[in-house]
Amino acid sequence: MSESNSQNYRINLLKQIPVFADLNWFDLQKIANKSLVEECKKGAFIRKQGDPPDFVYFVISGRLHAYTIDKNTNKRNIDYLYRGMYFGIISALTGQNHTLTFETINDSVILKIPKEDFQEILRKIPKLGAFFSQSLSKRIRLAVSGDKQIFDSKIISVYSPTKRSGSSTYAINLALSLKNQSKKKVIFIDINTVKNNNHSRARIPYLKNDPVNLKEILDNPEKILSNIRHDNLGIDTLNVFFDVTNSEIKNKISNFICSLLGDYHFIVTDLPNEMDDIVLETLVQSDLLHIITYDGENELNETKAVIERIKLAFKDTFDPNKIKILLKPQEGNQYNSLVNFGKSINFSIYKFLPQVDQKEFEDTVESNNIVFYQAKDKGSYWKVVNSIARNISGVSLGLVLGGGAALGVAHIGVIKVLERENITVDYICGSSMGALIGSLWAIGKNSSELEKIAQEFQHKLNLLKLFDPVLPISGFIGGKAITRWLKKHLSDKMFYETNIPLKVVALDLTRRQDIIIDEGTIVDAVRRSIAIPGVIEPIVEPNRVIIDGGVLNPLPVDVLTREDVKRIISVNVLQSPGDVSKNIDILNESIKKKQKVSFIKNPIIFIGTSIKYLIGKIFYKPSISDIIVNTLQAAEYIIAQQSAEQADINIHPDLVGIDWYELYKVNEIIKRGEAATEKVLPQIKKLISE
Repeated sequence: MSESNSQNYRINLLKQIPVFADLNWFDLQKIANKSLVEECKKGAFIRKQGDPPDFVYFVISGRLHAYTIDKNTNKRNIDYLYRGMYFGIISALTGQNHTLTFETINDSVILKIPKEDFQEILRKIPKLGAFFSQSLSKRIRLAVSGDKQIFDSKIISVYSPTKRSGSSTYAINLALSLKNQSKKKVIFIDINTVKNNNHSRARIPYLKNDPVNLKEILDNPEKILSNIRHDNLGIDTLNVFFDVTNSEIKNKISNFICSLLGDYHFIVTDLPNEMDDIVLETLVQSDLLHIITYDGENELNETKAVIERIKLAFKDTFDPNKIKILLKPQEGNQYNSLVNFGKSINFSIYKFLPQVDQKEFEDTVESNNIVFYQAKDKGSYWKVVNSIARNISGVSLGLVLGGGAALGVAHIGVIKVLERENITVDYICGSSMGALIGSLWAIGKNSSELEKIAQEFQHKLNLLKLFDPVLPISGFIGGKAITRWLKKHLSDKMFYETNIPLKVVALDLTRRQDIIIDEGTIVDAVRRSIAIPGVIEPIVEPNRVIIDGGVLNPLPVDVLTREDVKRIISVNVLQSPGDVSKNIDILNESIKKKQKVSFIKNPIIFIGTSIKYLIGKIFYKPSISDIIVNTLQAAEYIIAQQSAEQADINIHPDLVGIDWYELYKVNEIIKRGEAATEKVLPQIKKLISE
């Protein structure tokens, strides 16, 4: 941190703070005399929770995160501070210790006034005294009421080390999708290393207005704002270029980007392909880095080099979750999966980004300020970009489908309602039968197709198609027939080929740990997740025995909360103890009714019921499968109920009268799932509209 003692410099900074901007020259001199200036690097702590009062702080440039830390070291977001905002008022005026921690998210310039001098300034300049008194009262009221809205800005930088990778097309489509999904303010910044003659139309996308030299506006927020253009598509744009030989720009690039924080919720920067110091510094100051690359050998090496350079630049503040690598496949590539490419660069790949195919895009779109290729609604490219935008915007919706054997067919009814209401699901996570139904939906099968697949088992004899005995007995069913059935419907689909991101939960019995599967073939993942103990043979691997994911995590809401999915609907199909009691009552009532039928009225039913009752009383014992599954589901229900509390909405279909193995009751089970979803539909609509 360095301090500046220049009086004129401090006066110029004071003029950039709205509360001081209208003061006369004499008052500005008084404040400047008492002020200090600090330049703080990203990740610096200005004040920590519990620190004694010392200064009143004013943000000149950059961005700060204000938060509290509880006894378990959990952070609670309180606010974000941008240019012109201030903090430390309450501590300075009341003498209380700081109640918040203030950490810089970007390189920042802070002006600070010692608390004793600040109190004297308020006495000498009554206008400021009145203003800060009102401000203090307002902050206290907001703290008490909890009504304060946090304005959160995000800087998303799009970069590709490879020319003609389509990164600019991706960047402009991402900016538009962010606007459409979030309904918030978005600005698209086109940054180049040379002054492009945009009107030549040699480059698409391009901004129509001539770019401004970054050097001319870098230190002047008013000039930056005056060069922003509003587009009729709903986003703002800024077109700039810089000279790579100007070393001063690197040190001030944070000031430039951060000058827009607080005015825009999302700042999307489209960076040039050259990885110079200025581009690197822009990436370092960003909240999210989207790197577009091909899967060729040369591109692999370029991407590895870029990641290593970024890691080095971030130093101790490097967070791999902030880097999202989007892979574009080429013809004849050797990396046929995200996993293989990710292993090659030693970094996980976020998504496959489809090639820019003209069939996927509208003809050249020309707004009042932009010429670009716009992704067609509902096309594969649009779906990827839209999903990313929904995740960034915090409007993504996750669907968690729980286990429950045949009871899980109710998930199809849930999906029917979601499709009918055009409710977009961005993530699916499932255990056991939830994994099966979820995977079929994720690869693109609609609810009608799911219903037809389930109806294969309306006839009880069709259940025998899944039966293949195994010796030595480690399950009632060997699993080979089930695997063949899964391949029939899931084909050889890989996780990266799904229309909706999918996660499947299984259990490593050896270590008693969840296995979250989101790579490889979907058939293998589902086969692992549905290995019901005592019914279907487990998957045995070196040092692992893999069984039904529902045993330990029957409703895996936690998997999506760890993915930071903001809105979650869970579906718990397991029966409660009350439901089980009703099942027994229904069964007993059915037996009583049949026993009341006289020999004269219906001799066949009378004889059949009598024989069944007699044989059952002498010989009937529950099967080992019944004992195991019912025991598991009793425990699973309790776990699932606890998991459901983490979801925003939990759907619990009424499946009384249906047993875990009764797949042949498919139509009734689906209707029950549909009815339960319709009951909570108003809550779902409210959730996705917030």
